[in-house]
Amino acid sequence: MRKQPIRLAGAHEVREMLGVSRQRVYQLAARADFPTPVATLAQGKIWLLADIEQWMTDRRLPGSRALRRSLDQGLQALETNLDRVESAARAGRPH
Repeated sequence: MRKQPIRLAGAHEVREMLGVSRQRVYQLAARADFPTPVATLAQGKIWLLADIEQWMTDRRLPGSRALRRSLDQGLQALETNLDRVESAARAGRPH
């Protein structure tokens, strides 16, 4: 059984989810009620996607259903490709 992947979001993804500017994301991030980032990289802060989604739900923010659907489809494609690579590795053949 494979572990669930950790779903992360940078300022770009949060901006798209909330429909706000990048600057607004960082203004929100400074608020006490906004989720705490799990890391700060050279390119900016990183949050758990689930924390952002919960924050949106708590505030009844609609977000972008299309973006969520797109992220879910991308995640499914990554999982499918990972399954293929793992199967090929177990069979001892190149992927």
